[in-house]
Amino acid sequence: MLVPQMPKPVTNITTVTTIAELSELVESQFQDDKQTTVLYRGHGAASFVLKPKVGRLRPSRNTTTETVNEALMLELFRRQSTDRVEVVTMNDWELLAIAQHHGLATRLLDWTRNPVVALYFCVCREHETRDPSGIPKQEDAEIVAWRCKKQDLSKTLPECGPLKIKKPLRYIPRVVTPRLRAQSGIFTAHPVPTDEFKPAGRIIRIRIPYADRRELKRALFRHGIHEGTMFPDLDGLARHIEWCATDSY
Repeated sequence: MLVPQMPKPVTNITTVTTIAELSELVESQFQDDKQTTVLYRGHGAASFVLKPKVGRLRPSRNTTTETVNEALMLELFRRQSTDRVEVVTMNDWELLAIAQHHGLATRLLDWTRNPVVALYFCVCREHETRDPSGIPKQEDAEIVAWRCKKQDLSKTLPECGPLKIKKPLRYIPRVVTPRLRAQSGIFTAHPVPTDEFKPAGRIIRIRIPYADRRELKRALFRHGIHEGTMFPDLDGLARHIEWCATDSY
């Protein structure tokens, strides 16, 4: 009696080691069509789970809540950032976008329309993770390429605001900070930040071997992609100048 063979799973993981290989992949597989587009997310560790930063952190020890108080952080950011924001924000969505791009833990996940920007965030740091003893891990990086339906920009965002949404959604913000423009940034917003995001649509994971990390960062610099262009402010400029003038990663 013949035992039916189970079909082999289709792998959605590929590897690139140069900008040229990434470009070839984009041209051959990731062009837009009438119904869909491709978004990218780059992170420095292939083990990264698609959870917003606020869902990956623990709450303060002097609180009784089981999760980080995101509403409190957003309110403190609102009150203390008024003399520092470059664009007058209209609502909590835009305030959250600004906070996210300046490092505050939120329920937003960063994505980009630019695959080279995603590659930069894969290799911008020498290490992304550490083992339990605190030693940096030499882990491969990863770009998540997500083919998803095109979004109707005429649809308004939920009036309840980002902290009370009921399901994940894509958020295409106004350019309320230069970093959004430089990084071709958009977001997904998540009602339960501690849950892993499993995007609807086709996902391809592009691995960046750890051994190629440093040379890729240099190659991106030669193509005009570096700290100074990704973070077009004095902090980004200072970090880029230091990188150019020293032997640091």
